[in-house]
Formats: sequence, structure tokens, C-alpha cells
Amino acid sequence: MFPVFLEVDIKNIAILAGIGLLLLTILSIIITKHKYKARYRRFYKKFDKVINKKYNGNMLIEDLINKYTVDNTNTYKSLKRKGKKITKKYFEYYLKNLPEQVLLKSFISPDMKRNELVIKILDEHERLLYQWDKTKKFKTFLKAINKHQMLTPMIAFLYELPLNINEGNPYRIVNHDNDNILTYDVVKNPKKVDKKINLKKNKKDKLNKKK
Repeated sequence: MFPVFLEVDIKNIAILAGIGLLLLTILSIIITKHKYKARYRRFYKKFDKVINKKYNGNMLIEDLINKYTVDNTNTYKSLKRKGKKITKKYFEYYLKNLPEQVLLKSFISPDMKRNELVIKILDEHERLLYQWDKTKKFKTFLKAINKHQMLTPMIAFLYELPLNINEGNPYRIVNHDNDNILTYDVVKNPKKVDKKINLKKNKKDKLNKKK
């Protein structure tokens, strides 16, 4: 058997080692968080600078209305050729960088698993008409804009979205021509959100039919 004083020393060493390991873990977490914060700040600062210089939604809308719009349907297909080219480039830039912003921000958020951006078009009854996430093809995005006549609201929405994501604010735009709504969410799995929303919508529709 070990002498009593030796057993005490071993226990103290084990306790100190445990405390040291815990402190190192905490320090590692703090350093990692700091790195992610710095990385996110750099990304957002550059993103904000570029969108205000090259992809300003207010200026694009003004140009489309004054130069490139063929009719008043508020659709992508109503634009002249040059208008389509400019607008496509605008949309592609935002749809590429917004999911990255959400992902980087998730590293410094309480729930890191909520790292997927979802953009939704709802009707006036809050029922889902279309949902975009990074897995969707660009053609379906344009098709939804045409179908629901959401060209200028979508341009304005995307322009303001980075700031709202950065500040963690809910955000929505109402298209007063048809009362359709644009909003967004940050989720763990866009596919599961799709199913839940559709189930709720179907239940509401069935109840309304019964009435």
C-alpha cells in the first residue's frame, strides 16, 4: 500500500491535471470562436462593400423600370435582353454568397447546426408557394419569380437580407400587387422544413374544404 501522503499527492496531481485540461479546452474554444468571429467579420465587411458598390438593389430596380422593362408584369421574362443579363448576374451573386454568410455566422451562433438559408415566397395566408435553398437550380428560382410576379420585391429583399442575417433579425417584404410575402429562415435541414410546411398547408386546405 502507498503511504497516505503519497496517495494525497497523487490525488492532487490528478485534480490539477484535470483542471489544467479543462482550462486548455476552454482556452481552445475561446481561441477558435475568436478566429471564426474574425473570419466572419472579414467576409461580411467585404460582402457589404461589394453589394453597395456593384449590386445595389435600389439602383438596379430604378434602371430596370426606366430602361429595361417591356411590360408591367414584374417578371424576369418581361425584361429586355440586357436587363436579363444584369439581373441574372445580380441574383447569382446573392444566391452564391448568402448561404456562405449563413454558414460562417453559424460557427459563432449558439446552435451551429442551424446553418442553412431558406428563402420563401408565401401567399397572403402564409402558405408556402415556393422555397429556395442552395440545392435548388437557378432556373426554378427564376420560374418562381415569373410565376408569382416577384421580380422587384426579390431584388429589394436580397439587397437588405445580408444586414438582417448579420443582425439576426426576422425580415419580410410584402408585394402589394398580389399580397405575396418574401421572408427567410435559417434551419438545420431545408428538406425537413419543406415537409413540415407542406403538411400544415395540406391540413389547413382539408379543413377549409370540409367547412
